[in-house]
Amino acid sequence: MATEALAGEATHVRHGIRSGIPMVVAIHSTYLGRSLGGCRMWRYGELEDAIRDAERLSHAMTLKAAAAGLPLGGGKSVIALPQGESLEGERRDAALRDFADLLNEIDGRYVTAEDVGVSEADMAFLSQHTPFVVGRPAELGGSGDPSPFTAMGVEIAIRTALGGSLAGRAITVAGLGNVGGSLAERLSRAGARLTVTDINPARRSLADRLGATWVEPGEAIAVPGDVFAPCALGGVLDEASVDLLQVPVVAGAANNQLAHDGVARLLHDRGILWAPDFIANAGGLINVAAELDGYDRERVIRDVEAIAGTLRTVFDRARAEDTTTLDAAHALVTERLAARS
Repeated sequence: MATEALAGEATHVRHGIRSGIPMVVAIHSTYLGRSLGGCRMWRYGELEDAIRDAERLSHAMTLKAAAAGLPLGGGKSVIALPQGESLEGERRDAALRDFADLLNEIDGRYVTAEDVGVSEADMAFLSQHTPFVVGRPAELGGSGDPSPFTAMGVEIAIRTALGGSLAGRAITVAGLGNVGGSLAERLSRAGARLTVTDINPARRSLADRLGATWVEPGEAIAVPGDVFAPCALGGVLDEASVDLLQVPVVAGAANNQLAHDGVARLLHDRGILWAPDFIANAGGLINVAAELDGYDRERVIRDVEAIAGTLRTVFDRARAEDTTTLDAAHALVTERLAARS
C-alpha cells in the first residue's frame, strides 16, 4: 500500500477572481465521510508543486482520519503564493474570499481548517463567507487553535516510543512554529533535555526561555540523543538524512516526513523506531473534527490520549512481523477501513 500509488477522488484548481492567487483543494477520499484537512498558505516555485503538495497531504489526511477512528475522509488545500510574496491586509482578505468561494463551490465535500501560514483569525474571517470551516475561535463557537492538541499527541507519541518518562531524555525539536513551539514547552515541563532549531532566528528566544540548546537548522538531524522530532515541513527524512541520525526514535509533528515510502525500510534497517506521522500528529485533526458533531473538550482529550494505544499496536505489529512501522500502520488503516465498509 505505497503512499505514492494512491490516487485521490478530485483536485480542484482555481485562480482567485479577486486576488489572482492560485489555490488548490485536493480531496483524497470521502469513503468514510466528508473530507477534512487544513489550508496551507505557502510559497511554491510552480503551480504543479502546489498541486502535488496538496495531493500528498490529502492522502496523509485519509490515513490520519482512519487511524484515529474518525468518520472522515482526507482532504487538503493550498493557497499558493509566488516566491517572495506574502499576503497582508486587503490582498489577504481578497485571497481568503476567493478561497471561500471555492469551498462553497465544492459544497461540503471538503471542510477546511488551520495549517501552515494560516491563522485562527483567518479561520474566523473565512467563517463569515463559508460554513465549511472548523478551528474557528471559541467566541465564534469553534475549538480554536488546534496546535496545542497536535503537540499533545506528539508528546504522547514520544512517550510511547520511549516507553515511559521523558525526564532527562535528550530530544531535538526541529521547527518551532505553533506546534513545534508548543511541543518544546511540553517536553521542557516534562524534564527533557532539549536541542531546538528553526529557520526563523527570532524563535531562538524560545530556546533561551526554555534553557534549550540552539543549533542551526542543517545541524539538527545529526544531534545525538534519544529522539529527533521533525516539526516543520515534510520530506526531511531521505537516504542522506537517515544516515546522519544518531537517535533510536523519530517522532514529530511534520506531515509527510518520509521523502518516499522506501525511507521507512532504511529507518527499520538502522534500528530506528519511527512513529508514523499520520498517527503521531493526529491531535489537531481530532480536535477540529469534534466541532462537526458538538465540541466536547474532555472527549477530545480522551481521543488524543488514544494515540498511545494505536502506536503500541503499530509498534508491536512491526516487531512481530519484522516489518516497518509504516507497513504496520498501513495494515491497521486498511483493516479499519474494511471494518467500516
